[in-house]
Amino acid sequence: MSEKKPDIAKWVDEAALAIGLPIAPQYRANVILNVERSLAIAAPLLALDLDDDLNPAPVYRP
Repeated sequence: MSEKKPDIAKWVDEAALAIGLPIAPQYRANVILNVERSLAIAAPLLALDLDDDLNPAPVYRP
């Protein structure tokens, strides 16, 4: 099974259009780069399997 790389440029363009956020042409490439970096940073966390029975602690005390 091969996974296709998502079309980040299309994601950026469609998301900007959906929320009415214009992206100036000179910044578009950097916005795409930042989304790609964000996906790379989040990938290990998203790959982590969590038990469905886990519950968050009701109160955090350091």
